[in-house]
Amino acid sequence: MRGTWTCPSCGRGRRGRFCPHCGEERLRPRDLTLGDLAIRLAENVSSIDGKLFRSFRSILTAPGALTAAHVSGQRRRFIGPLALFFIANGVFVLLQSLLGVHTLSSPLDSHLHQQDWGAFAQTLVDHRLRATGETLAAYAAVFDDAVMFNARALMILMVAAFVPLPLLLFHDRHRGAGVHVVFALHLYVFVLALACAALLLAEGQLLLGGGGLRAPAVDLTLSIFNLAACAIYIYLALGPVYQSSGAPRVAKAVALAVAVGAIFVGYRFAIFAITLFTT
Repeated sequence: MRGTWTCPSCGRGRRGRFCPHCGEERLRPRDLTLGDLAIRLAENVSSIDGKLFRSFRSILTAPGALTAAHVSGQRRRFIGPLALFFIANGVFVLLQSLLGVHTLSSPLDSHLHQQDWGAFAQTLVDHRLRATGETLAAYAAVFDDAVMFNARALMILMVAAFVPLPLLLFHDRHRGAGVHVVFALHLYVFVLALACAALLLAEGQLLLGGGGLRAPAVDLTLSIFNLAACAIYIYLALGPVYQSSGAPRVAKAVALAVAVGAIFVGYRFAIFAITLFTT
C-alpha cells in the first residue's frame, strides 16, 4: 500500500501501515468485507503476538521449557501461566459441552451409589434432607445443576492441591514458591490437553459402535494412558525446571503423576462436598 493516509484516531498524515503515534492501522482496500473480517479474525486468533500457539506448542513438545523460560524471566513471548491455564480450562469445558460429556460433575445418584465414598455421601445427604425436609428427588435436581457449574469453575483447586508436592519434594533446591506454582499451572495445562484428547478418542470409539467413556474398558484404558503420559511429561519437565536427574528423577516423576491421578479423584469428592454444603 503506497501513498499517505490520514490516521482516523489522531488525524495525522502517515505513510506506513501503522500510525507511529497511536498505533492505529491503515484501512485496507476491502475493509469490513467478509473476506477482510475473516483475515482479521485469523490474524487475531493466531496472534496475541503469536503467544498463544507458541505457549501451547512449548507445553506439548518441550515439557518444562516454558516453566524454565518463565522462571528465568523470558515472558514477553508467551502467555502467562495463569491465563494459559484458564484458556485450557475453557477449551476443556467447551469440548465437554459440545460432546455432552461431564467427566468431573457426577450427578448425585452417582455419588450415592457408584463412587467409593457412596456410603459416606448417603450419610451426609440423609442428614441434610432430614434437616431441610426436602425429598431426595427435589434435592437431586438442584444438586445436579449446581455440581456441573462448580466442577467447571473450580478446577484451579486441583492446581492448588498439587503445589505443595513439588515444594516438599524439591525443598532442597531452595526455589521460591512461585516456581512450584508456575510448574503446577503448566502441568495442568498439559493434563487438560490430555483430557481433551481422551474425550475425542472416546467419542471416536463411540461413533465406531463402541461404548465410549461409559464402557469400563475404554475408561480404564484412557485412564492408564493419561497417567502414563502424565508421568512421562513430568519426568521430562523435572530436568529443565528442577535440574533433577537419575533415579530420584524417575521416582519423583512417578510420585507426582500418581498424585495428579489422586487429586483428580479427590476433586470429584471435593466438588460433591462443596455442592452439598452450598445448595
